[in-house]
Amino acid sequence: MSFTAVLAYGQSKQDIFNPGTQITWLGVDFSQARFIGDRERLGSHSDVLRLMESINQLIINEPDKYNVAKAIGRDRVEKNIEVTLDHNASLDPSELLSNDSRDYTRLRESDIEGIVSSYDFSGLSGIGMMFNIEAFSKLDESASVWVTFIDLGTGKVLVSQNLKGKPKGFGLRNYWGGSLYNIIEAIKKKEFQVWKARHS
Repeated sequence: MSFTAVLAYGQSKQDIFNPGTQITWLGVDFSQARFIGDRERLGSHSDVLRLMESINQLIINEPDKYNVAKAIGRDRVEKNIEVTLDHNASLDPSELLSNDSRDYTRLRESDIEGIVSSYDFSGLSGIGMMFNIEAFSKLDESASVWVTFIDLGTGKVLVSQNLKGKPKGFGLRNYWGGSLYNIIEAIKKKEFQVWKARHS
């Protein structure tokens, strides 16, 4: 009976591209992230934790610049990043540091599904949108990010697409924030319509 209810009321891929469907911005997840080739600026656990939190707050604090809603064809999105902030705070920063350029492109969609399944979305409904960081690579001067849409009622990944973004800006937060800005702009200018054509 409950399985039938999920089929009847669960969100679909097509709902992502319906402007009338509410989307909740869940923030930037670092569960399987790798910071490649930047150990001198990420010398302590607190440096890594501070970067993860500040990146999330940057998108919230500068909504006109990091306009997630506009990128996905909405006037506005709900925002609930607490679940992601809590998740990131529980990570071991020492496991996120790397000097291996192969870590830049190592994740698959199944890995993203595993990350999402580790989250507790209790109390949330509709569709969630999350950035899953694969890598911030100083060696490649690029960020690799999975843009993920989730049925919050079931915890199922509806769509997850990998994009790359060039960083820019002064200071560690703004530098990598710049890569996310470029990814958001790419979604707005082209990628969202590409995904719509593919999944509708």
